Amino acid sequence: MSINTHSPTSSISSSDSFSSLESPPDTPTTPPPETDTPFDKSTIADLVAEYGSSSASAWLEFDRYKIWRPAEPVAESTFLPVQGYMRRDPYVFAWGNPLVSSPAALLPTARAFAAWAEGQGLRPVWACVDHDLEVVLGGSPFSWCTVNCIYEDVVDPAHVVEITSDAYEKRRSADGQGLPSHLKDLRKNLRRAEKARVAVHEVKHEDWIEADRQEIEAGIVDWRKHRHGLQLASTSLQPWLDEKHRRYWVAHVDKKVVGFIILTPIKGSAYQIKNCISFPSAPKGTSEALISTALADLHKEQQARASTSPEDRITVTFGITASDKLKPIENLSGWKVNALAKTYGQVAKGTGLLRRGDFRNKFESEHDPMYVCYPDGRFGLHGVEALLKLLRK
Repeated sequence: MSINTHSPTSSISSSDSFSSLESPPDTPTTPPPETDTPFDKSTIADLVAEYGSSSASAWLEFDRYKIWRPAEPVAESTFLPVQGYMRRDPYVFAWGNPLVSSPAALLPTARAFAAWAEGQGLRPVWACVDHDLEVVLGGSPFSWCTVNCIYEDVVDPAHVVEITSDAYEKRRSADGQGLPSHLKDLRKNLRRAEKARVAVHEVKHEDWIEADRQEIEAGIVDWRKHRHGLQLASTSLQPWLDEKHRRYWVAHVDKKVVGFIILTPIKGSAYQIKNCISFPSAPKGTSEALISTALADLHKEQQARASTSPEDRITVTFGITASDKLKPIENLSGWKVNALAKTYGQVAKGTGLLRRGDFRNKFESEHDPMYVCYPDGRFGLHGVEALLKLLRK
């Protein structure tokens, strides 16, 4: 994956093809009815920032994701739960965990959502869920099939600051170890950016100037022109979406914008790298410089708060990455596993899904397992194709 022309977090590009996606998109299905419970968009954004996951941050694209809330309160949650989903008949794809105030609310919320979906004749599939929800859906009363074929790429800002420091390289050399190849590549690209005079700094909301906004929008247009191949993404690139919550770092070369990174808060004290874009004209290493600088700034903030809030540990996620293998977890075995694994392997190879992880591994991200869950016999090749068509850009 070329980081100069592709975002490591929001898009994938591949020159390969996946035959089932080459035909024109199907005729759009009838839009799903809105939830019976009205919702305020700003309220959803606030709840995502406080309780959401990297998958939940996608829901704020309200033209692409629909919002479900139960008709009745869930006693185990202090607020009415929220679930974002996409629909392509006969499937409804719940995306990420529902927003609830306590894990105890996951079971009653999942039951209510599944009943709502099945009441409309839809087949529910829950994608990109964590271990807590996987246990709920794989156990009684659901007994759904659950598989691990994706993971969350999580990095510790303090660790990234350490591995990019000169002291770390000297210490490794003194121990006779040297740097592994991924760190050599990371540091080489950071030096390239430094040599090219790439300057990265955070832009606060009150400090934006219109000229920089216009340069970013023009750069995005140019970036899109240089993409090629099949594009799959759970979100699109909308730099000013939910600007209230998000933080921005911008890369300049001689006062010209050459890239930017957007971080959005999730789970209260964590951040997601929502987009990291270096424009086609950007020097090599601009994306690495953007990420390293943003993480270093977060680390400084954490150190400043350590004396008063030592338990407030900042983590950063790149979001979901495809695993190289599909592993059955609950209620799935035999030929069904082999058939699903074969389908997954074809999709992963044909769409270049595995390339995203190569860039993220430079920062020594940890892989937290995530899951896809569905009722037995209700999700197969047709379901995979329906999902890919929803994700196709």
